[in-house]
Amino acid sequence: MASLAVQPGSDPVGLEKQIQQIDQEIVLLRAELAKSNGNQRALSQYLEQLQAMDLLPGFQARFENLKAAASQEQAMQVSDSYEQSFKLPDAQSNVIVLLPLSGQYAAAGEAILTALKLHWPYQKPFVVLDSAIYEQMFELWELVKLYSPDFIIGPLDKRNAVAWQALHTGIPNLYLNQLAQFSASEKGLAPNKEKGLQQLASFIQQTGLQHLLILAKKNEGARKLAFEFEQAWLKSDAFMHYQVAEVGESVDQSLQDALNVTRSRSRKNWLQKNLQSDLEFEPRARQDIDAIVHFLQVDEAVQIKPLINFYHLNSSMSLWYPSVYPSRSELLSLLPSWQQTYAFIPPYLTLASEENDVENSLYGKNGLFYALGQLVAETVNNSLVLKARQHLAYSQAGELVSDHQAELQLLPSVYWLDDRQLQPVEAYQFYFQ
Repeated sequence: MASLAVQPGSDPVGLEKQIQQIDQEIVLLRAELAKSNGNQRALSQYLEQLQAMDLLPGFQARFENLKAAASQEQAMQVSDSYEQSFKLPDAQSNVIVLLPLSGQYAAAGEAILTALKLHWPYQKPFVVLDSAIYEQMFELWELVKLYSPDFIIGPLDKRNAVAWQALHTGIPNLYLNQLAQFSASEKGLAPNKEKGLQQLASFIQQTGLQHLLILAKKNEGARKLAFEFEQAWLKSDAFMHYQVAEVGESVDQSLQDALNVTRSRSRKNWLQKNLQSDLEFEPRARQDIDAIVHFLQVDEAVQIKPLINFYHLNSSMSLWYPSVYPSRSELLSLLPSWQQTYAFIPPYLTLASEENDVENSLYGKNGLFYALGQLVAETVNNSLVLKARQHLAYSQAGELVSDHQAELQLLPSVYWLDDRQLQPVEAYQFYFQ
C-alpha cells in the first residue's frame, strides 16, 4: 500500500499540493453528487467546506458552477415557500391591482379600473398602484410587499408582465396578459388571437366541414393565424382537406386564382384562339369547397360571400376570423353589405355605440378594456376558474373557458352577418376537444 508520508529525497511542498488537490477533488465530487441527487442540504455543507479551502485555480470553475446551481435552487425554494396554487381572494384578502395609469397605456388602465371599481364583488377595496411609473418591476415589488398581498391583479403591459413574472413572487396572480407559461399560482386573462382559434376549430368540427379554402392577407398577423390554424389541424384527428392561399391587392383576383377560375378563363382563351371563333363562356370554379375561412380585414372580408355566390358556390360557407379587429363603427357601417357570413369576434364590437370612434370602442363603457375589467371582477369571485374544461362566463370581452390544464382562455363569440343582421349564433356551443 502506498504511503503518503514524506519519503527521503521527495519534495515536501509538491507532495503537500498533491494532498491538497486530492482533498479538494474529493469534496468537489461529493458536492457534485449531492447536486445530481437534488440533496440541497448536503450541497450547502460541501460548499461551505470548499469556501473555507484555498481552492486551486483548476477547481474554481467547478466551484462557481456549484454555487450558481445552489443559488438557483434556493431561489426556487423561496418561491415554493408560498403555497403554489391559484387561490382566489375572499372578503378579507389584501388585493393589489397593478395598472398603467400614466403613459401610453393610461386610457386602457383607467377603463379597466373604472369597471373594476363598479363591479368589485367585495366590500374591502383593493389597492391600486400605477405600474407605469416604475422602470424596474423589482422596485414595484418592494412596494407591493409592504401591503402583505394575498392576491395580485396585473400588470397589463406585456413587457412589465414578463418582468414581473420573472420575480417569482409566489403570490396568486391574475395577469391581464397571456404569457408563454404560468406557474401553479398564476393565471392570465386577456384576448389572444392565436388561442381564440379554438373557437373557429370547434365550430368547423361541429358543423362537419371537410374541404376548406383558407385565405390570408399578405401580412405577418394574418399569416401567423393561418399557420397556427393549419398546425392545430395537423395535430388533430380531424379528417379535413384544405388549401391555403394568400390575398394580394385584389380580393376578387386572389379568389379567382384559388378557385381555379383564372385557369378556366385561360383554357377558354386557348380554345378560342385555336378555333379562331368567339365562344359563349361562363367561368367554372372548383366545386369541392365546403367553406372559405378568411383571415382578412373587414373591408376585404365583406366581399367574400358575394364573390363565391357569383361563382355559383352558394352552398359554400363564409367564415370570417379577423386578422385585425375593426372598430365598432367600421363593422356597423358595413352591415347592409354583409351576406351570410359567420364572424368570430368579441361581443363588445356588436354593441350600439354612443360615439362612433375607435377610442370609444376600446376604452369606453362599451369597449374592450372596460369589458376586461368587468370580467376580472367577476372572475375573482368564480370558484369554477380553479377547475379544468369549464365554461366560465359569457362577457363583452369574449367567452371565457378553462382548458384541460385549467388555464383561462378568452375566445371570440360566433355571430351571423347577413343583410343588416348581426346576431349571436345561440345554437352553437364551444366544444372541448
